[in-house]
Amino acid sequence: MIDSHTHSKYSKHAIGDIEEVVLSAIENGIKILTITDHAPFPIDENNRLLEDELQSYFDDISYVQHKYSKDITILKGLEVDFLPEYLPYIKKLVANIEVDFLIGSIHFIFLNEKRVNVWDIEVLSNKQLIVQYFSYLKELIESNLFDSIGHPDSLLRGGIDDKVYSEYFYSLIPLMKSHNISYELNASGLRKSTFDIKNKIKRKGIWNFPSKLLVSVLNQNNISFTIGSDSHTPNDVSLGIQEVLRVVHQLGVKEISYYKNRKNCKIDINDCINKE
Repeated sequence: MIDSHTHSKYSKHAIGDIEEVVLSAIENGIKILTITDHAPFPIDENNRLLEDELQSYFDDISYVQHKYSKDITILKGLEVDFLPEYLPYIKKLVANIEVDFLIGSIHFIFLNEKRVNVWDIEVLSNKQLIVQYFSYLKELIESNLFDSIGHPDSLLRGGIDDKVYSEYFYSLIPLMKSHNISYELNASGLRKSTFDIKNKIKRKGIWNFPSKLLVSVLNQNNISFTIGSDSHTPNDVSLGIQEVLRVVHQLGVKEISYYKNRKNCKIDINDCINKE
């Protein structure tokens, strides 16, 4: 089994050191694990790695790679925030690091000079905000800096209809193909609340993302998929991955990708699903 999106205490809003993340992964049957703490970024600096912590972060990953090499494959990654106006900063950052995997994620959307976070689920159905989000996604893909788009369908937490979200995304599919970027199947949607637009309340236990409709269309267009728990505690490593794998398998997905030395490595999805 693969988990290509995990966080440690280096992300500040997550808990557990890197070794604890690895031990949880081994216990839960993960064979290929990528550590992807939040990269330095000028916004929300207290919830991510600082630039002067990067070497320590990479050293810690190297340590567990050696220590647990017989039990698990551990890869170095980062989840990098994307905003178009910070593109020069991002380019400089990634040019000076060596990792296996880079996730490009949008956590912040600026609308009328006001910042909206993707976890502000009560306002995610705003049409202007959706248009702005997809404008950012287009530039993220065009930057050609990333291997996979992190939780691209997180807007679905706002109660947006899957069909509406997917129709916005369709025009980006040719761009994804030309830039050879993967789409992340982020399993954290299974444990996060969804905003009920009609009743103005948050609900748990509703499948919000990954987008089932879009995954099916992407698969038909030969877009590759990475998968991750997006764990922020060792207890959440691998959580939800098996359920997502089974659902996307039913949608026709035959392979899951992970990245090593920034190269797309594909595994038969049947080899990732637990046989029970």
